[in-house]
Amino acid sequence: MNKSPLTKKQIIEIFKKQENVVVKSELVNLENSLGRFLYDDLKSKVNLPPFNNSAVDGYALLKKDLNKKTLFYCNSRIAAGDKKNIKIKSGEVVRVFTGAKMPSNSSTIVMQENTLVNDKKVEILKVPLLGENYRLKGEDIKKNQKILTKGSKINQQNINLIAASGIRKVKVYRKIKIGFFTSGNELRKPTKNLKNSEINNSNFFALNSLLDQKFISKKYFGNLKDNLKIVKNNLLRASKNNDIIITAGGASVGEEDHLIDALSYLGDIFFWRAAIKPGRPIAIGKINNCYVICLPGNPVSVQLLYAMLINPLVVKLSGGKFRLPNSKKIVANFSMKKKTQRMEWLRIIKKTINNQDLAYKYPKQGSGMISSVSYSDGIIEIGEDVSEIKKGDIFDFYDFETLF
Repeated sequence: MNKSPLTKKQIIEIFKKQENVVVKSELVNLENSLGRFLYDDLKSKVNLPPFNNSAVDGYALLKKDLNKKTLFYCNSRIAAGDKKNIKIKSGEVVRVFTGAKMPSNSSTIVMQENTLVNDKKVEILKVPLLGENYRLKGEDIKKNQKILTKGSKINQQNINLIAASGIRKVKVYRKIKIGFFTSGNELRKPTKNLKNSEINNSNFFALNSLLDQKFISKKYFGNLKDNLKIVKNNLLRASKNNDIIITAGGASVGEEDHLIDALSYLGDIFFWRAAIKPGRPIAIGKINNCYVICLPGNPVSVQLLYAMLINPLVVKLSGGKFRLPNSKKIVANFSMKKKTQRMEWLRIIKKTINNQDLAYKYPKQGSGMISSVSYSDGIIEIGEDVSEIKKGDIFDFYDFETLF
């Protein structure tokens, strides 16, 4: 076990080396596939478009008639879905609609806006270029062309492409099985009647929602009491039927924090503690073939660590591709001294002034300040080597709207 706190970069390198734990696949209908990961490369079953077609409403004409005359006769029309096989005669045009099959001897369309129509006579006001407004069979995607690679996530960006490619069922990785615990004698179900040192168990709701993804099969195993034997027994039991176990709380160094001892006894620990604020007491390890992810008990740490680091790992272990969250650049509109040599995720309010995104520091930054996530817009990432933030400095900004 690596006992020194690891940097974000070191943690990412460890995560990238992990292999997919889901090896089985299942065939699902395309309408039920959103959010799942492809088990194989996907190839188109058809050409896109499937046939030569018109890109606009207008009139098809012959190549040899371009620039010869501007007045033509129209005796035929082709609508989308028509099965007509029409050839154009010289001196004529054919009325075509967007998506309609092209006449077999034409590759040029004049837009209807550029014509003047009187009964069957069509005057061309603006002569099109050869091939204008014409979509060639297979010009987008060729039949048997690879459209998506193994591990791609089916989403709103690509499900339309899959359907257009003639695919009704897709082979995807089975759902990864994740069991999760909360930890602590003080935790209670949400209530206003708290006694002594009791607190409401918000981490259950945080993890339950974070794990609410289409590629995950989740199960809550309850709240771990602060007892080493109980912790060991529960971890061992859950590890036998799950691919991943996630815990929140009990991973620190207190006398009542038993997760690290239990994990050391039952399996292996890759690392314990991160040079990240908030999020220092995190541990990752394995019990046999089951990954164990021990998150801190502070709710802010749970949410930020999961979104920034753990979710990319879970995606990779599920058969997907390891991708870190996207960020944008933002300008700090405040100054402050950074006290630690750890990387920090600072919660901020974003304001756009004169087309420039500005970051304002949220006043409550403690890892137990649950409201800081609810009332801020996102985080900026401040590197380990930064000791002072000056107004005008530029940082990576992670927007909560896309992060969670």
